[in-house]
Amino acid sequence: MASKKIHKLNGNHELPFSLIALSCSESLLKTAWGINAKLQINLKESLSPVTSKDSPSNTFPLFVDWESSETISFSLIANKATGNFLVKELPNIDFILELSGSIKNSEIQRIVKALKEIKGIAIATEINPAKIKRNCAFNPL
Repeated sequence: MASKKIHKLNGNHELPFSLIALSCSESLLKTAWGINAKLQINLKESLSPVTSKDSPSNTFPLFVDWESSETISFSLIANKATGNFLVKELPNIDFILELSGSIKNSEIQRIVKALKEIKGIAIATEINPAKIKRNCAFNPL
Protein backbone atom coordinates (compact mmCIF):
# COMPACT_ATOMS: atom_id res chain seq x y z
CA MET A 1 0.00 0.00 0.00
CA ALA A 2 1.39 3.41 -0.97
CA SER A 3 1.95 5.85 1.87
CA LYS A 4 0.14 9.16 1.78
CA LYS A 5 2.15 12.33 1.86
CA ILE A 6 0.90 14.78 4.47
CA HIS A 7 1.41 18.52 4.05
CA LYS A 8 1.23 20.67 7.17
CA LEU A 9 0.76 24.42 7.24
CA ASN A 10 3.41 26.07 9.36
CA GLY A 11 1.66 29.43 9.75
CA ASN A 12 3.99 31.21 7.33
CA HIS A 13 1.44 31.49 4.54
CA GLU A 14 0.59 35.17 5.04
CA LEU A 15 1.86 37.87 2.76
CA PRO A 16 4.65 40.08 4.09
CA PHE A 17 3.48 43.43 5.43
CA SER A 18 4.85 46.79 6.54
CA LEU A 19 3.37 49.36 8.89
CA ILE A 20 3.60 53.14 8.72
CA ALA A 21 2.48 55.12 11.77
CA LEU A 22 0.77 58.46 11.12
CA SER A 23 0.18 61.32 13.51
CA CYS A 24 -2.37 63.60 11.94
CA SER A 25 -4.60 66.53 12.84
CA GLU A 26 -7.22 65.60 10.22
CA SER A 27 -10.10 63.10 10.37
CA LEU A 28 -9.76 59.58 9.01
CA LEU A 29 -11.85 60.47 5.96
CA LYS A 30 -9.80 63.59 5.13
CA THR A 31 -6.56 61.69 5.70
CA ALA A 32 -7.70 58.88 3.38
CA TRP A 33 -8.60 61.48 0.74
CA GLY A 34 -5.15 63.10 1.05
CA ILE A 35 -3.38 59.74 0.81
CA ASN A 36 -5.46 58.79 -2.23
CA ALA A 37 -4.51 62.02 -4.00
CA LYS A 38 -0.80 61.85 -3.10
CA LEU A 39 -0.19 58.14 -3.72
CA GLN A 40 -2.72 57.86 -6.58
CA ILE A 41 -4.56 55.00 -4.89
CA ASN A 42 -8.23 54.49 -4.02
CA LEU A 43 -8.77 53.85 -0.32
CA LYS A 44 -12.45 53.13 0.37
CA GLU A 45 -14.25 52.63 3.65
CA SER A 46 -14.57 48.95 4.54
CA LEU A 47 -17.73 47.47 5.99
CA SER A 48 -15.55 45.19 8.14
CA PRO A 49 -13.66 47.19 10.78
CA VAL A 50 -10.54 45.89 12.50
CA THR A 51 -11.22 44.37 15.92
CA SER A 52 -8.93 44.60 18.92
CA LYS A 53 -7.22 41.34 19.86
CA ASP A 54 -7.54 42.33 23.54
CA SER A 55 -11.23 43.15 23.36
CA PRO A 56 -13.15 42.00 20.26
CA SER A 57 -15.97 44.44 21.06
CA ASN A 58 -13.58 47.34 20.30
CA THR A 59 -13.63 48.06 16.58
CA PHE A 60 -11.50 50.48 14.57
CA PRO A 61 -12.55 52.04 11.24
CA LEU A 62 -10.73 50.78 8.17
CA PHE A 63 -10.19 52.08 4.63
CA VAL A 64 -8.80 49.61 2.06
CA ASP A 65 -7.50 49.50 -1.51
CA TRP A 66 -6.76 46.11 -3.05
CA GLU A 67 -6.99 47.24 -6.66
CA SER A 68 -4.57 50.12 -7.34
CA SER A 69 -1.44 47.94 -7.30
CA GLU A 70 -0.87 44.41 -8.53
CA THR A 71 1.62 43.66 -5.75
CA ILE A 72 0.52 45.77 -2.75
CA SER A 73 -2.73 46.25 -0.88
CA PHE A 74 -3.21 49.35 1.28
CA SER A 75 -5.15 49.53 4.56
CA LEU A 76 -5.60 52.73 6.56
CA ILE A 77 -6.65 51.90 10.11
CA ALA A 78 -7.67 54.25 12.92
CA ASN A 79 -5.52 53.66 16.01
CA LYS A 80 -8.03 55.43 18.29
CA ALA A 81 -11.75 54.75 18.63
CA THR A 82 -14.16 55.41 21.49
CA GLY A 83 -11.33 56.09 23.92
CA ASN A 84 -9.45 52.87 23.09
CA PHE A 85 -6.22 52.20 21.19
CA LEU A 86 -5.69 49.46 18.64
CA VAL A 87 -1.95 49.58 19.35
CA LYS A 88 -1.51 50.60 22.98
CA GLU A 89 2.26 50.98 22.47
CA LEU A 90 1.55 53.90 20.08
CA PRO A 91 -0.74 56.30 22.00
CA ASN A 92 0.42 59.37 20.01
CA ILE A 93 -0.34 57.74 16.65
CA ASP A 94 -3.71 58.45 15.03
CA PHE A 95 -3.62 56.08 12.05
CA ILE A 96 -1.68 53.08 10.78
CA LEU A 97 -1.10 52.55 7.06
CA GLU A 98 -0.57 48.86 6.42
CA LEU A 99 1.10 47.77 3.18
CA SER A 100 0.57 44.07 2.45
CA GLY A 101 2.40 42.24 -0.30
CA SER A 102 5.73 42.32 -2.02
CA ILE A 103 7.30 45.74 -1.45
CA LYS A 104 10.92 46.89 -1.46
CA ASN A 105 12.34 48.99 1.36
CA SER A 106 13.09 51.80 -1.10
CA GLU A 107 9.38 51.89 -2.07
CA ILE A 108 8.35 52.07 1.60
CA GLN A 109 10.72 55.01 2.10
CA ARG A 110 9.28 56.74 -1.00
CA ILE A 111 5.75 56.31 0.42
CA VAL A 112 6.82 57.64 3.85
CA LYS A 113 8.37 60.69 2.20
CA ALA A 114 5.20 61.32 0.15
CA LEU A 115 2.99 60.94 3.23
CA LYS A 116 4.99 63.63 5.06
CA GLU A 117 4.06 66.06 2.27
CA ILE A 118 0.31 65.67 2.90
CA LYS A 119 -1.31 68.58 4.72
CA GLY A 120 -2.22 67.64 8.28
CA ILE A 121 0.23 64.72 8.61
CA ALA A 122 2.80 65.70 11.24
CA ILE A 123 4.54 62.33 11.52
CA ALA A 124 4.88 59.43 9.09
CA THR A 125 7.33 56.74 10.11
CA GLU A 126 7.76 53.05 9.43
CA ILE A 127 7.34 50.88 12.51
CA ASN A 128 8.73 47.42 13.09
CA PRO A 129 5.80 45.02 13.67
CA ALA A 130 7.89 43.07 16.20
CA LYS A 131 8.20 46.19 18.39
CA ILE A 132 4.42 46.24 18.82
CA LYS A 133 4.21 42.44 19.15
CA ARG A 134 2.57 42.05 15.75
CA ASN A 135 3.34 38.93 13.69
CA CYS A 136 0.42 39.14 11.27
CA ALA A 137 -1.34 41.88 9.36
CA PHE A 138 -4.23 43.81 10.93
CA ASN A 139 -6.20 43.36 7.70
CA PRO A 140 -5.15 39.98 6.28
CA LEU A 141 -6.09 39.29 2.67
